[in-house]
Amino acid sequence: MSDFDSKLASQCQGLASCLSYNAEHYEGEAKHTLIEASCRLDHHSCRAKKGPHGNVVVNARGKFRRLTIRERLAIWLLRGKLEIRP
Repeated sequence: MSDFDSKLASQCQGLASCLSYNAEHYEGEAKHTLIEASCRLDHHSCRAKKGPHGNVVVNARGKFRRLTIRERLAIWLLRGKLEIRP
């Protein structure tokens, strides 16, 4: 997993927190765009990890969820490779 994606997502989110939706119209659009970019970067790079309750997917920011059936099948077909880049 790339640490660059996580840092860039954090910077986008930090810049968005400085902007306001109540100011000029372009500032609200810039805030929305930065938040959307942060979310996209978070989901761009993820890894599958074996946890205590089964396999989970962890994104660049450390948030996790359980694997879907399709993802379990993909890991099985890839013979256990746990790096997934959509």
